[in-house]
Amino acid sequence: MEMEMEELESTWKALFQRRVVMAAKHCHSVHEHLLGALEAVDADDRRRHQGPRAEAAQRALEGASMELGLAVASMGAARHLALRGGAPCPSAPLDSEDDLAGDHPGVWCALEKLGNAASLATRVHDGVERARGHLSAAELLVALDEASDGGGGGNTAPWKQSPCLSEQVSGAMALAEALLKAMDLATETADAREAAFGFISGVK
Repeated sequence: MEMEMEELESTWKALFQRRVVMAAKHCHSVHEHLLGALEAVDADDRRRHQGPRAEAAQRALEGASMELGLAVASMGAARHLALRGGAPCPSAPLDSEDDLAGDHPGVWCALEKLGNAASLATRVHDGVERARGHLSAAELLVALDEASDGGGGGNTAPWKQSPCLSEQVSGAMALAEALLKAMDLATETADAREAAFGFISGVK
């Protein structure tokens, strides 16, 4: 019976660790996508926000959103596995991750960090959606400007600037803020990965 329990614990812990590793991987990808999007937007600051650079930025933002969803799903799966696997009876999961602190301190530490990461993920998501909205509006306004002036490039007088510029700047600011939060998110999930394998503060 004792051997069966050890095998069961080994199984759920391995699955838990895999989910934490996946969450960290996806969060790293979120950061990479947002970095690529910001580079594309910065390059576009010297042009009208349209064409290949704008498309590259939107693709990167879509990629970041997808990776963020996968990261959150992995975090939820890790918590589910831990609360069931760490319980005396898997069919009656623990009420809280704090119940794991005594017998499974590494798991508890990882879950605490994943909880912080989940909050950060919400803020990253909000920033990404704001950036997508502003940058899409900027691209649309460029098209409308060019249609209204027959593609002649528009009036460049400072007092007659298109609202496109405002939308582009707002999008770049939202993207930069999301990137900063994504850096924190990647760090938090990387720390959770280390804790899951017992490599933080001597946790085993």
